[in-house]
Amino acid sequence: ITLIVILAVLFIGDQDAKLYAQHMIADKIGSSGLGTTPSVRIEGWPFLTQIAAHDVKAIDISASNVTSGKVPFSLTARATGVHLNSSFNGATIDQINGSATVTYASIAGLIPIPGLTIGPDPADGPDAVQLSTALGGATGTIEDTSANVITLKLGSLTGLAGLLSGLTGSSPAQSYPIDIPKLPAGLVVRSVAVTSKGVVATASATNTTLTQ
Repeated sequence: ITLIVILAVLFIGDQDAKLYAQHMIADKIGSSGLGTTPSVRIEGWPFLTQIAAHDVKAIDISASNVTSGKVPFSLTARATGVHLNSSFNGATIDQINGSATVTYASIAGLIPIPGLTIGPDPADGPDAVQLSTALGGATGTIEDTSANVITLKLGSLTGLAGLLSGLTGSSPAQSYPIDIPKLPAGLVVRSVAVTSKGVVATASATNTTLTQ
Protein backbone atom coordinates (compact mmCIF):
# COMPACT_ATOMS: atom_id res chain seq x y z
CA ILE A 1 0.00 0.00 0.00
CA THR A 2 2.84 2.40 0.87
CA LEU A 3 4.50 1.73 -2.49
CA ILE A 4 1.24 2.40 -4.30
CA VAL A 5 0.81 5.70 -2.44
CA ILE A 6 4.37 6.78 -3.26
CA LEU A 7 3.91 5.92 -6.92
CA ALA A 8 0.62 7.80 -7.00
CA VAL A 9 2.22 10.91 -5.48
CA LEU A 10 5.10 10.74 -7.96
CA PHE A 11 2.70 10.29 -10.86
CA ILE A 12 0.54 13.24 -9.80
CA GLY A 13 3.60 15.44 -9.28
CA ASP A 14 4.98 14.43 -12.66
CA GLN A 15 1.71 15.18 -14.43
CA ASP A 16 1.34 18.54 -12.69
CA ALA A 17 4.85 19.49 -13.82
CA LYS A 18 4.05 18.43 -17.38
CA LEU A 19 0.82 20.43 -17.42
CA TYR A 20 2.66 23.51 -16.18
CA ALA A 21 5.38 23.10 -18.82
CA GLN A 22 2.80 22.63 -21.57
CA HIS A 23 1.06 25.82 -20.47
CA MET A 24 4.33 27.79 -20.45
CA ILE A 25 5.34 26.53 -23.91
CA ALA A 26 1.90 27.37 -25.31
CA ASP A 27 2.17 30.91 -23.94
CA LYS A 28 5.64 31.38 -25.45
CA ILE A 29 4.49 30.18 -28.87
CA GLY A 30 1.38 32.34 -28.73
CA SER A 31 3.38 35.46 -27.92
CA SER A 32 6.08 34.79 -30.54
CA GLY A 33 3.91 35.78 -33.51
CA LEU A 34 1.29 33.07 -34.02
CA GLY A 35 -1.43 35.35 -32.71
CA THR A 36 -3.19 32.68 -30.68
CA THR A 37 -2.31 30.31 -27.86
CA PRO A 38 -2.02 26.76 -29.24
CA SER A 39 -2.61 23.43 -27.59
CA VAL A 40 0.66 21.76 -26.54
CA ARG A 41 1.27 18.14 -25.57
CA ILE A 42 4.61 16.87 -24.32
CA GLU A 43 5.24 13.23 -25.14
CA GLY A 44 6.67 10.69 -22.76
CA TRP A 45 6.54 9.63 -19.13
CA PRO A 46 8.04 10.24 -16.69
CA PHE A 47 8.37 13.90 -17.53
CA LEU A 48 10.61 14.98 -14.64
CA THR A 49 13.44 12.72 -15.81
CA GLN A 50 13.33 14.48 -19.20
CA ILE A 51 13.52 17.83 -17.43
CA ALA A 52 16.47 16.66 -15.36
CA ALA A 53 18.29 15.64 -18.54
CA HIS A 54 17.30 18.91 -20.30
CA ASP A 55 15.99 16.78 -23.19
CA VAL A 56 12.37 16.35 -24.18
CA LYS A 57 11.61 13.60 -26.68
CA ALA A 58 8.79 15.28 -28.62
CA ILE A 59 6.26 18.10 -28.41
CA ASP A 60 3.00 18.21 -30.37
CA ILE A 61 1.51 21.61 -31.19
CA SER A 62 -1.93 22.32 -32.63
CA ALA A 63 -4.15 25.34 -33.18
CA SER A 64 -7.42 25.86 -34.99
CA ASN A 65 -8.86 29.00 -36.56
CA VAL A 66 -5.62 30.97 -36.43
CA THR A 67 -6.76 34.41 -37.58
CA SER A 68 -3.65 36.60 -37.48
CA GLY A 69 -3.80 36.86 -41.29
CA LYS A 70 -6.59 37.65 -43.77
CA VAL A 71 -7.44 33.97 -44.16
CA PRO A 72 -7.79 31.72 -41.07
CA PHE A 73 -5.98 28.41 -40.97
CA SER A 74 -5.40 25.46 -38.68
CA LEU A 75 -1.94 24.30 -37.62
CA THR A 76 -0.37 21.06 -36.47
CA ALA A 77 3.33 20.57 -35.75
CA ARG A 78 5.63 18.07 -34.07
CA ALA A 79 9.02 19.02 -32.63
CA THR A 80 11.57 16.30 -31.87
CA GLY A 81 14.87 16.57 -30.07
CA VAL A 82 13.96 19.48 -27.81
CA HIS A 83 16.93 20.58 -25.67
CA LEU A 84 16.14 22.85 -22.74
CA ASN A 85 18.56 25.61 -21.77
CA SER A 86 20.08 25.83 -18.32
CA SER A 87 17.44 28.33 -17.14
CA PHE A 88 14.53 26.20 -18.43
CA ASN A 89 13.08 29.27 -20.17
CA GLY A 90 13.96 28.34 -23.74
CA ALA A 91 14.92 25.43 -25.95
CA THR A 92 16.62 24.47 -29.18
CA ILE A 93 14.92 22.01 -31.53
CA ASP A 94 16.63 19.46 -33.76
CA GLN A 95 13.67 19.05 -36.12
CA ILE A 96 10.12 20.34 -36.40
CA ASN A 97 7.58 19.38 -39.07
CA GLY A 98 4.12 20.84 -39.46
CA SER A 99 1.28 21.76 -41.74
CA ALA A 100 -1.08 24.71 -42.10
CA THR A 101 -4.49 23.96 -43.62
CA VAL A 102 -6.67 26.62 -45.27
CA THR A 103 -10.24 25.61 -46.06
CA TYR A 104 -11.77 26.27 -49.46
CA ALA A 105 -14.54 28.26 -47.79
CA SER A 106 -11.92 30.63 -46.39
CA ILE A 107 -10.28 31.02 -49.79
CA ALA A 108 -13.66 31.67 -51.41
CA GLY A 109 -14.12 34.51 -48.95
CA LEU A 110 -11.33 36.42 -50.72
CA ILE A 111 -13.51 36.79 -53.83
CA PRO A 112 -16.65 38.91 -53.27
CA ILE A 113 -19.16 36.66 -55.05
CA PRO A 114 -22.16 35.21 -53.15
CA GLY A 115 -22.48 31.46 -53.34
CA LEU A 116 -18.98 30.89 -54.66
CA THR A 117 -17.56 27.45 -53.89
CA ILE A 118 -14.04 26.15 -54.47
CA GLY A 119 -12.88 22.56 -54.61
CA PRO A 120 -10.06 20.41 -55.97
CA ASP A 121 -9.99 19.65 -59.68
CA PRO A 122 -7.74 16.57 -60.00
CA ALA A 123 -8.64 16.12 -63.67
CA ASP A 124 -6.85 19.40 -64.42
CA GLY A 125 -3.76 18.63 -62.34
CA PRO A 126 -2.61 18.07 -58.73
CA ASP A 127 -2.57 21.82 -57.96
CA ALA A 128 -5.79 22.69 -59.79
CA VAL A 129 -9.03 23.97 -58.28
CA GLN A 130 -12.47 24.68 -59.67
CA LEU A 131 -14.42 27.80 -58.73
CA SER A 132 -18.16 27.47 -59.21
CA THR A 133 -21.29 29.61 -58.99
CA ALA A 134 -24.82 29.17 -60.31
CA LEU A 135 -23.99 31.49 -63.22
CA GLY A 136 -20.50 30.34 -64.14
CA GLY A 137 -17.11 29.51 -62.80
CA ALA A 138 -13.38 29.51 -63.30
CA THR A 139 -10.38 27.27 -63.20
CA GLY A 140 -7.38 28.02 -61.04
CA THR A 141 -4.19 26.73 -59.50
CA ILE A 142 -2.71 26.96 -56.03
CA GLU A 143 0.99 27.86 -56.02
CA ASP A 144 3.70 28.38 -53.43
CA THR A 145 4.82 31.82 -54.59
CA SER A 146 7.16 32.94 -51.80
CA ALA A 147 8.11 32.24 -48.21
CA ASN A 148 4.91 31.57 -46.27
CA VAL A 149 2.73 32.90 -49.12
CA ILE A 150 0.52 30.71 -51.29
CA THR A 151 -1.47 32.14 -54.18
CA LEU A 152 -4.69 31.28 -55.96
CA LYS A 153 -4.15 32.04 -59.65
CA LEU A 154 -7.20 32.14 -61.89
CA GLY A 155 -7.21 30.58 -65.33
CA SER A 156 -10.10 30.45 -67.77
CA LEU A 157 -13.33 32.19 -66.70
CA THR A 158 -16.86 31.08 -67.60
CA GLY A 159 -19.36 33.69 -66.52
CA LEU A 160 -17.44 34.54 -63.37
CA ALA A 161 -15.94 37.72 -64.83
CA GLY A 162 -19.34 39.09 -65.83
CA LEU A 163 -20.87 38.13 -62.48
CA LEU A 164 -18.18 39.90 -60.48
CA SER A 165 -18.30 42.93 -62.78
CA GLY A 166 -22.06 43.20 -62.25
CA LEU A 167 -21.71 42.93 -58.47
CA THR A 168 -18.67 45.10 -57.89
CA GLY A 169 -18.12 47.02 -61.13
CA SER A 170 -14.69 45.44 -61.62
CA SER A 171 -13.19 42.32 -63.16
CA PRO A 172 -11.80 39.57 -60.94
CA ALA A 173 -8.11 39.74 -60.10
CA GLN A 174 -5.90 37.16 -61.75
CA SER A 175 -4.33 36.14 -58.46
CA TYR A 176 -5.24 36.12 -54.78
CA PRO A 177 -2.32 35.81 -52.33
CA ILE A 178 -2.89 33.97 -49.07
CA ASP A 179 -0.45 34.93 -46.33
CA ILE A 180 0.45 32.29 -43.78
CA PRO A 181 1.46 34.39 -40.73
CA LYS A 182 4.62 33.64 -38.82
CA LEU A 183 4.66 30.00 -37.79
CA PRO A 184 6.17 28.81 -34.48
CA ALA A 185 9.72 27.57 -34.00
CA GLY A 186 11.01 28.89 -37.32
CA LEU A 187 8.70 26.74 -39.47
CA VAL A 188 8.94 27.64 -43.17
CA VAL A 189 6.51 26.50 -45.85
CA ARG A 190 8.26 24.01 -48.16
CA SER A 191 5.41 22.77 -50.36
CA VAL A 192 1.70 23.19 -51.02
CA ALA A 193 -0.88 20.53 -51.85
CA VAL A 194 -4.52 20.68 -52.94
CA THR A 195 -6.47 18.11 -50.90
CA SER A 196 -10.11 17.20 -50.32
CA LYS A 197 -10.09 19.10 -46.99
CA GLY A 198 -8.42 22.27 -48.24
CA VAL A 199 -5.05 23.65 -49.25
CA VAL A 200 -2.30 22.19 -47.08
CA ALA A 201 1.04 23.97 -46.74
CA THR A 202 3.73 21.64 -45.41
CA ALA A 203 6.42 23.34 -43.32
CA SER A 204 9.62 22.31 -41.59
CA ALA A 205 12.73 23.63 -39.88
CA THR A 206 15.94 22.20 -38.43
CA ASN A 207 18.24 23.41 -35.67
CA THR A 208 15.83 26.12 -34.61
CA THR A 209 14.53 27.53 -31.34
CA LEU A 210 11.18 27.25 -29.66
CA THR A 211 10.39 30.97 -29.87
CA GLN A 212 12.08 31.75 -33.20
